Amino acid sequence: MSIVVVTDSTSDIEPQRAAALGITIVPLFVIFGERSYRDGVDLSRREFFAKLRSDNVLPTTSQPTAQMFEEAFRPLVEAGHDILCLTISSYLSGTINSARAAAQQFPDAKIVVYDSESAAGGLGIMAMRAQEMIAQGVRWDELVAALDRERAVQRLYACIADLSHLQRTGRIGRVQQVLGTLMKIVPVIVLKDGQVGAEAQVRTFARAQSTMVDLALSAAGSDLTKARFLVLHTDAPHLADGVMEQLRAKLHGVTPRVLDILEAGPAIATHAGPGSVGMAVSHD
Repeated sequence: MSIVVVTDSTSDIEPQRAAALGITIVPLFVIFGERSYRDGVDLSRREFFAKLRSDNVLPTTSQPTAQMFEEAFRPLVEAGHDILCLTISSYLSGTINSARAAAQQFPDAKIVVYDSESAAGGLGIMAMRAQEMIAQGVRWDELVAALDRERAVQRLYACIADLSHLQRTGRIGRVQQVLGTLMKIVPVIVLKDGQVGAEAQVRTFARAQSTMVDLALSAAGSDLTKARFLVLHTDAPHLADGVMEQLRAKLHGVTPRVLDILEAGPAIATHAGPGSVGMAVSHD
């Protein structure tokens, strides 16, 4: 009996890549006014950013329903698979509750719903690493132990161009938003242990990016060949390329296990806003 991976769309794994890896994606909702779109299904990245620029109503997000997870689980259960379902941090979304409710509809199946305590590229790294280990034939206990280690060491950093998006959607306190706006201080945001905080505060956006790269390298462990780096951006490929260039220079020729760029999808970009850049980092 094989294990299959299910995750949600905040993992920002592109649909084609997910399909190639055998990972099932359950979309969150992105809501403009009274209309809801399934992230990555009804609304692509390009369509989302075009709408964000033209629409007077700023979007919000909502978790998938339990029925959506049930519909994702059912064909996998009927095919005889065990399921590992990795979700966005429970501190940031109630998505995990929908997944747990759906799992209860299959009492005879083995469905493990796992709180990644992460999001975006961090959740993406975790899902893709789980799939890699499954392909290598690891047992359930080995898989969960590896995910526990990953969750403990992983960090997700971000330089947000406009903090008002995080403040508006409730992901950062108004005090920090005002601090960034009035005092012209740019925070480097960190997601660790499932929660958002400010890891550093600098004077310019350029300096924030440089500080973010240094923080990611510090969090990558002593053996950089075992590190995993994902550079993330919200409709800002030039920023991602610049951060990647800085990172490569500071790696001094070392080739990490993962070194890649991902564009964040609508569910994440709703909170980060356009023009932001981030880094997910973990290590074995």
